Amino acid sequence: MQRREMAQAIANALFKAEDQADQSLMAASALIGLMAEMRLDHRLSAVLGAQAVSETAEAIRALGEARARLVAAHAALEQAAPALIGRETRLMGPLTGKPEAARTVATGPLQVAA
Repeated sequence: MQRREMAQAIANALFKAEDQADQSLMAASALIGLMAEMRLDHRLSAVLGAQAVSETAEAIRALGEARARLVAAHAALEQAAPALIGRETRLMGPLTGKPEAARTVATGPLQVAA
């Protein structure tokens, strides 16, 4: 396997892991929302299922931490890529686009909310 192919395989696996982290966060968030909605809709005691809600909230925190670590790994791999594949080569991820870090959009003056 050539260096570029190796780097692209790593990049593809990273993009997949990042997407799956987001999917996991979405699923866990939907679960906690559904539990709260069902409790309210059926007028159940807040005590009922409180531990499940707390455990799910903790899982969401842990998933957020895992996602942050994947983002940090992404940055570390981006730093290492030029040494592995050359300075002029760019790896392509899913063509979903990246936010422009230096780009800001002016929307007008800010207002104070009361």
